[in-house]
Amino acid sequence: MTTHTMIDEARKTAFQVLVQAEQGGRINDVLHNALAGTTLTNQERRFITELVLGTTRMQGRLDSDLAACYRGRYAHMEKDVRQLLRLGAYQLRYMDSVPPHAALSTTVELARAVNLTRAAGLINGVLRELTRQPPITTPPMDASVGELALAYSHPKWLVERWLDRWGREKTIALMEWNNRRPAVWFRQRKDEAQQKRLADLAAAKKISLQRHPILEESLTAVPSPAPLLEPEVLNEGLFIVQDPSSGAVVRAVDPQPGEVIIDLCAGPGGKTAALADCVGPEGRILAYEIDPDRVRQINSTLNRLRLENVDLYPGDATTQALPKADKLLIDVPCSGTGVLARRADLRWRRQPEHLAEMTTLQMSLLVHAAHHLPPEGTLIYATCSLEPEENWELVHAFQRDHPEFYIVPMPESVPREWLDRDGALSTFPPDHQVDGLFAVRLRVQ
Repeated sequence: MTTHTMIDEARKTAFQVLVQAEQGGRINDVLHNALAGTTLTNQERRFITELVLGTTRMQGRLDSDLAACYRGRYAHMEKDVRQLLRLGAYQLRYMDSVPPHAALSTTVELARAVNLTRAAGLINGVLRELTRQPPITTPPMDASVGELALAYSHPKWLVERWLDRWGREKTIALMEWNNRRPAVWFRQRKDEAQQKRLADLAAAKKISLQRHPILEESLTAVPSPAPLLEPEVLNEGLFIVQDPSSGAVVRAVDPQPGEVIIDLCAGPGGKTAALADCVGPEGRILAYEIDPDRVRQINSTLNRLRLENVDLYPGDATTQALPKADKLLIDVPCSGTGVLARRADLRWRRQPEHLAEMTTLQMSLLVHAAHHLPPEGTLIYATCSLEPEENWELVHAFQRDHPEFYIVPMPESVPREWLDRDGALSTFPPDHQVDGLFAVRLRVQ
């Protein structure tokens, strides 16, 4: 099989992932399932991932550019044809590694390969017209909200919120961060033998492991993390794929050997695994998760890491009775505006009304957890949101109804640079170069 043919198969896989995700799946989950169990090379996996996530991130901008090149009602176009056009347009506009003639001809060939031959002429015409459009430029400083939203491919309502709160410079910095390919970070295991095995493996694969400047348990791989993501390496269970900001939330929990810790919204399982590693075989993590897909992900992660000190409880965490524990982490479902770079489709799935729905659920979970916290226990409330309604505003509203709860200072191990003036863990991606997360510690008097 030639490289050209293999890359065309990669484009076909990328197209199928985009189509399936548009039908309702999370893009990361659909992509993971499409790549799992295949014999694809690292080069092909990287190409497919770039096509899928890049096309999804820039969807707003691509749709605007394509609509201007289409003599018809773009919004009424057949969905699969539109996905093909987005895929071709992303290669034309954002991938310097793909020559324009290749982006155009392979997209037309792909149309025939996925039974859209009738649309091949239309796709050819629209993409050819796109190649004649001016190159992408940075919008002027006095650009309107709508122009900024289009230029940086974000929903207008979200840009409007951020401009009101942070102003133009900070909002643009955040949107630029969200449009980058996120760095892959690894959390090394506590066991020194596993750390040595990881270092030896990295050396054998001619990659350098570099520690995060603030969180020494977080590592990145240079020049590429790909060799560590190969199935035979992953299955050795030597590390957890985890952003340093999530590692800081684990530090906020301050897990100690032998402790029992409840993880109330455990999916997808990265923090659960890190907590289990920290409390050791004498400790126990009681993990609760309602989403069946997330439950499967947690089980897969625990099996890969060979962690046997986690009890997993599928079901609704707002109604289940909780046993006594030393600490209780509640990493609530949220808007996810701190991780839009990592979750490429989230910016398009969220709507303004979702914020109110989220805060209602978050308060319900927090109140339920608080009722099960023993007097000597600590509750850690965390989100991956940058929105005040889901962070301090919600915590303050909770304290107004439950004045017996007070804020506890973060452990010394949590980076002081990542704390806000009121003592919460609060990271802003462009400033701290990590995902945006929020966490506070609460105790009852």
